[in-house]
Amino acid sequence: MQVLSNSVKLARVLGTRMILLNSNNQFLSSLTQFSTSPLSSLQFQLRTKSSSGRHRAAIATADVCDSNAALLVNGDLRALDPIFKIYGQGLAFSGPIVTVKVFEDNVLVRQLLETEGNGRVLVIDGGGSTRCALVGGNLAQWAHDMAWAGIIVNGCIRDVDEINACDIGVRALGSNPLKSNKKAVGEKHVPVQIAGTLIHDGEWLYADSDGILISKTQLSV
Repeated sequence: MQVLSNSVKLARVLGTRMILLNSNNQFLSSLTQFSTSPLSSLQFQLRTKSSSGRHRAAIATADVCDSNAALLVNGDLRALDPIFKIYGQGLAFSGPIVTVKVFEDNVLVRQLLETEGNGRVLVIDGGGSTRCALVGGNLAQWAHDMAWAGIIVNGCIRDVDEINACDIGVRALGSNPLKSNKKAVGEKHVPVQIAGTLIHDGEWLYADSDGILISKTQLSV
């Protein structure tokens, strides 16, 4: 296999699909197709480590679905309804889930993002409210610095330009310039119902430009 330059990272090979990321963790337009012999497919994962210590892994959610039909049938693998917009430079990310349930109040969100992320994904159930933002540019940058892999917001964000310049994956319903309340009301590490799916703390999330998957366990594709 050809050796890639430092500005290009081989993130994952799934079946015969090679996904390339540049230094900003963005997908390159070129996909290389190849076959293997005698194996019918080559499947492996190469993780890269940022200066903050976060491990990143790109994964093709479409290939995950194709390779795990049985898990989809029994509910161990679920796809979220396509209601989220993509923000941040992390177009593909994955990790174990940390849940938080709040409503128009982001104090608990900040508390979690100020802890070490260790490659986890924060799933914020904001009740679907679009009346204020739960995550802004400062929190997104903090999450990056604390090595969180990504943030899912069942609600709104703000400081969109700042978040889009940040090397982290963010999904949200939309944006709203209004800030949230600061009363520290909510619950951490509880099951949340988001986008048609019940999500538990400790499950695994896989996201890319096609959508978001929730798995009961870490997947080996």
